Amino acid sequence: MFLVMTLTLPTLFLNAEGNGRIGAIEGVPTISLSEAQKLMGEPNVYVFDINSEKDRKSNGYIPKSISINEQNWESKLPKDKNATLIFYGLNRFNFQASQIAGAAIERGYKNSFVMLDGIETWITSGREVEKEEIVKWEDAKQILDFKDTIHSRLTFEATPACRDCHAGDNKGIKVTTAATRELINQKCSECHKKTKEHFDKSVHSLSYFDKEAKREQILKELEVSKNPSKELQAPLQSEHCGDVVEKDIKQKPLCNDCHSIHITPTFNGILSQKQVADLKCGECHKEKQKSFHHTFHGKGMALSSAGETPSVATCFDCHGKHNILPSKDRNSTLSIINRVDTCKSCHPNADKNFSDWIAHADYTKKDGGSAVLFYIYIFMTCLVVGVFLFFGAHTLLWSIRLIMLRIQHPKEWKEAQKVMHADKVKIRRFSTLHRIQHFFMASSFLGLSFSGLPQKFYDSSWAKTMIDWMGGDITNATTIHHISAIVMFAVFFSHIGEILILNWRRRDSVRNPQTGKIEIRRILKALFGPDSLMPNMQDLRDMKAHFKWFFGRGPRPQFDRWTYWEKFDYLAVFWGMFVIGISGLILWFPAFFSLFLPGWAINAATLIHSDEALLATGFIFAIHFFNTHFRADRFPMDTVIFSGIVSEEEVKHERGQWYERLKESGKLEKLYDKDSKFASYKWLAKSAGFVMLFLGLAFLFLMIYDFIEKMF
Repeated sequence: MFLVMTLTLPTLFLNAEGNGRIGAIEGVPTISLSEAQKLMGEPNVYVFDINSEKDRKSNGYIPKSISINEQNWESKLPKDKNATLIFYGLNRFNFQASQIAGAAIERGYKNSFVMLDGIETWITSGREVEKEEIVKWEDAKQILDFKDTIHSRLTFEATPACRDCHAGDNKGIKVTTAATRELINQKCSECHKKTKEHFDKSVHSLSYFDKEAKREQILKELEVSKNPSKELQAPLQSEHCGDVVEKDIKQKPLCNDCHSIHITPTFNGILSQKQVADLKCGECHKEKQKSFHHTFHGKGMALSSAGETPSVATCFDCHGKHNILPSKDRNSTLSIINRVDTCKSCHPNADKNFSDWIAHADYTKKDGGSAVLFYIYIFMTCLVVGVFLFFGAHTLLWSIRLIMLRIQHPKEWKEAQKVMHADKVKIRRFSTLHRIQHFFMASSFLGLSFSGLPQKFYDSSWAKTMIDWMGGDITNATTIHHISAIVMFAVFFSHIGEILILNWRRRDSVRNPQTGKIEIRRILKALFGPDSLMPNMQDLRDMKAHFKWFFGRGPRPQFDRWTYWEKFDYLAVFWGMFVIGISGLILWFPAFFSLFLPGWAINAATLIHSDEALLATGFIFAIHFFNTHFRADRFPMDTVIFSGIVSEEEVKHERGQWYERLKESGKLEKLYDKDSKFASYKWLAKSAGFVMLFLGLAFLFLMIYDFIEKMF
């Protein structure tokens, strides 16, 4: 037995190493040294070193790798979950790299790999390593490795030496105290006296907080609070309040918490000043940062490229820098007496109403800024969910019924399709003006979707890429959005003009021919008649019959000129232009609308515009596309909106009521199209149509991908 084990074990280890399984964890893909080296330097590829500081000091690390540990690894992952992540440790017998890679995969980073051989094999294979940047300053052979990247830029002023910042009072530089936060803060204050004056009066200053006053505030809050925060749930005893005060003071930032002085050349200048502020403030004010990123300013920050200065306001533009005070303090930049002037620094026409806009609103809570916003959020959520549930079920049932029909009656199906397509007799359904209007409406809608989706889904992995396609700044996206909106407004108002002109020409139809007087009955008949796009009782009967057909409980219904789902599409445009249009104008010209609207109206416009746009894009690219193009008897595309004509057999097949009504009234002959020129530009129309369909489906996929990404 011993002999067998002696001969077998080395072979097992050799085979295991050859297959790359030692150190591996099931479900975590491995990558070889050569494969990893090929990927390094490629865009969106990140290498993570999980070794300890001691190991990094003795062995070095792969150039440009990011040092992580069990506590901070998740915070150092990129936002883009499609990025390629490579983790490595010391060698194959270190499972920590595989464990963290597995955890990254669970969090959605599917392109995560573990380089099992680790830094030891990397070194022995002769590949490049770096050491110098992780040497501690007290052990550094070259102290210039810890160059002061801020003060070293001074040209005509006295540049501080190491001892000016790191030496205690007449005690020289000591390892134990040289880098303490308190000492650095004190030394900063000795040079930056004016800044210290502002900071000492700010909300971040230790001197701003009086322990006794704080204790009284906590006691008072405990007495009146029905749902005290966790820190305030301690018994009403002064020593507990004292603990809270101490904890609160210890968490207050000092100079070097916000200002990074000794940044290694690899990372120097990687973020702009505004981006650093957004990052640093967010480390302590996570909830505030989250609500800020829901605003246009915050989305501009979140979607900006590293090193660029976004053309939107960030934390210090509104709250100040070293002079940050509670908004209730009269000296605060956001106090009632100063708030308008702060807003005017970017919005010259801002007034009191404009300054009452709620920057950190939480619409999901009744006390998140305004109860009105909460109820608007509830209404919009119910509207979006309700529409998608109803028409989602409608689309699914219709699709299943058509597929079953095609499977059960293949011969009849093919014959019916052949007859409709071969029919040379065409009936005019849409005028040239309607086709032009639809083309520009669809084009502008795609432009609005392209520029709006990355703003709506700003935290999605694909949003930044779309913004980069538009120049990398959110203001470029808004420019495209505004141009597209102007085109859509032009189409909408041209249609309103058309309606007014046509009804003026037909004004005599609502008059009694004998008396010449306008009759309400005739107005209602014109408004809700079969040629009108306004819904009527027949639509309810058609819908009921259609659902019965879905379930095989009745014959397929015959429709009139306009079906109930077409009327819904049409009226949805009017609803959308009213809701999205007005809310969009408020967001486009907030200072003007704040002349007669309260500040929270801008928040309401943001919420309504965002949710209604989500409803519109989702409905058009999923429901409307199916109803018009993707149902089994229309697939892959119905060209009627490009040609304006439809075969007589198709009208008989689906719009029998309209066909019979036209025959009885003698109007059918007038609608026959005997000189259609569609054949001459059919290829162009189909090409444009397929491009639009492809873009719409791509946008729909991105929306669905975002929801799945957030769920899992």
